[in-house]
Amino acid sequence: MKILLPYRILSFILLPVAAFIGIITIFMLMIALANPSILLVVFLFASVAIYVIASFIFLQKGIDQKQLCKHSLKDWIKVNAIVSIVFCLMFLAQSIFLLSNAKLLNEALQQMITQQQSMMVLPEAAYLKMLKGVLYFFLIFCSLLLVHIVLTFRIIKTYGKMFMPK
Repeated sequence: MKILLPYRILSFILLPVAAFIGIITIFMLMIALANPSILLVVFLFASVAIYVIASFIFLQKGIDQKQLCKHSLKDWIKVNAIVSIVFCLMFLAQSIFLLSNAKLLNEALQQMITQQQSMMVLPEAAYLKMLKGVLYFFLIFCSLLLVHIVLTFRIIKTYGKMFMPK
């Protein structure tokens, strides 16, 4: 099947990023216990990590090794894929909006600087460059993740027999 090669490549690209996001999520969860307002972000990050790892397990076990996977794996993939779509749409919109509006990007940077005044050690230009880098990273990552999710749904439909019945 032609779709498996790009899917496999995307999976291997997304896997280390998802592992990193998973580690960050653990630390964010500890912070969220003190500040519950960021629990939604923690939930979104955790869902992305779970989705990528669950879809990779399906790729390795179900497609490559041709072993039956539990039906719950299919549910994990589908539910976390939907939440990951929300994550992608939010971060894509934010990245595109901020990168296309330099005035707003500078305002966001100024807010960050005023909130973290005591921790600032680099010049403002360096923080602007880092912020743009993070926005470009999320732009690329979310685009790849959306493509991966679409491919996953197509592959699950094709390889649905690789899941045990309920």
